[in-house]
Amino acid sequence: MEICDLGVIGYEKALCLQTELVGRRIEGKAPDTLLVVEHERVVTLGRTEKAAGIIDEAFFEKQRIPVISTGRGGKVTYHAPGQLVFYPVIDLGSKKRDISFYIDFLEKTAAKSLKRLGVPAERCQGKRGVWVEGKKIAFIGVAVKKWITFHGFAVNINNDITPFLHMAPCGESDIRVTSVKDWMGREADMLSAKEIFADQFVKDLEEEYGNKIT
Repeated sequence: MEICDLGVIGYEKALCLQTELVGRRIEGKAPDTLLVVEHERVVTLGRTEKAAGIIDEAFFEKQRIPVISTGRGGKVTYHAPGQLVFYPVIDLGSKKRDISFYIDFLEKTAAKSLKRLGVPAERCQGKRGVWVEGKKIAFIGVAVKKWITFHGFAVNINNDITPFLHMAPCGESDIRVTSVKDWMGREADMLSAKEIFADQFVKDLEEEYGNKIT
């Protein structure tokens, strides 16, 4: 398992890197890899989402925040510096071929990591993502090609959550959003957060999928 911290990077550039890595993983020329990024400000739409999830288009136009359609699952969401995004490119074909199981795994990993940061995060029955006292803090949107995963999950750490007020996050207008900074009342250390999430991801991958990590 390789862990690559790409720093702050544009969404489309990160997608190109994922696409290239997925191809190499399919060919057996790359190991399972976890890409860790922060994105420049952008709104992304899942493959089944239209711009209807954006409640206030004028806000995003005024802020010059681009809107990009993607091939991931899920609906509309927002990325910005201060939000950690994790893109696992791993081969499920040699592990457990179950997408729901994989999404459950990502949610559990995110919740455990947030608890290590001191945030009482939980999964919510019947709803995807990770929550803190009824507010959503982590978002899941995945894609799979020949059982190689890409896209992944995003966690609000220190990012401004105001733009979420101008959309229907995940296609649901009644969702309230929070962040580690918002909940704790202070900024979290991003380096520590990255290390905790990466460590928890590897531990949980070994636990949930056995020792077949290549």
